[in-house]
Amino acid sequence: MALYLPDVLFAGPVRTARCLFALLLSSDCWRSLAGTIGQIAAGFLLAFIGGLVLGAVCYRAAWIQSLLAPAVQIMKSVPVACFVIVALIWVPSSRVAVLLSAFVVFPLTYQSVFTGLSAVDRELLEMAQVFRMPFRRRLRYLYIPQLVPFVLSSCRVSVGMCWKAGIAGEIIGLPEFSIGEQLYLAKLYLNMGDLFAWTLLLIAASKGTEQLVLWGIDRVSARLEAIYGNYF
Repeated sequence: MALYLPDVLFAGPVRTARCLFALLLSSDCWRSLAGTIGQIAAGFLLAFIGGLVLGAVCYRAAWIQSLLAPAVQIMKSVPVACFVIVALIWVPSSRVAVLLSAFVVFPLTYQSVFTGLSAVDRELLEMAQVFRMPFRRRLRYLYIPQLVPFVLSSCRVSVGMCWKAGIAGEIIGLPEFSIGEQLYLAKLYLNMGDLFAWTLLLIAASKGTEQLVLWGIDRVSARLEAIYGNYF
């Protein structure tokens, strides 16, 4: 006996493909894709740069690291859904995806930078100080080779996480012209064909940006390996 599922509960491959084709012909589809990708990319970059800077600052100033430790722990512990409610009070709904993406990326980047710098051999640093090695050379030959593997590893993890957090924020905040808004509307009107089609587009966009970031990481790794030899 064949299992029958109503259209309001499930959309088959043919129906999903038709809805997907219709979406790709719509200008609103591409506008929503561009809006979501732009918001999540902005959040990722802001958190990545902030994590690099503050991680390095906290390595040099222990009191700042102690000051930031509770906030970083909160960012790692608080569920994204809880933070969305607070974020909607702080920022407009159109910027929630930026804040949510930064919320999950910052602690990963910050911790990777702080851990990488802390792992630098103390004896090498003392030797560099004794021989009065310029800071630029210490940065190039001591800090960067130790730091880069930690940062690249955090990037691989944070790319996918920022997509999950950003879309969750959009579904709750419903900013105009976003994937989250389109997913919510498809669910609201029980349009499972559009819901499945938007989900496929979301997966494709997430995978595409992830591959782009990983391609950039591989290029950076290859370049650094050419500079520093087999250190990596």
